[in-house]
Amino acid sequence: MKNMQDTLQLVKEAQNVVKSRFLLSILVSQRIHQLEKGAQPTIENIDPNEYSNPKSYFELALKEICEGNMDLEQVTEDA
Repeated sequence: MKNMQDTLQLVKEAQNVVKSRFLLSILVSQRIHQLEKGAQPTIENIDPNEYSNPKSYFELALKEICEGNMDLEQVTEDA
């Protein structure tokens, strides 16, 4: 897992993609829930061991949003 500065940078990048902090928090929380239930990451070439526990899902969800792999329709359909 990255340090706090790197995580905060990911949050800022995700806020540039999803302008609403409220919507961003919904997207992240729903994606974390999906990952906890066994959903596969949408980012290629990641080490599955690096993102294998609930604490790491926050970063993974932010990365997916930053890369444009998550959107509101995708999250609400899976919920």
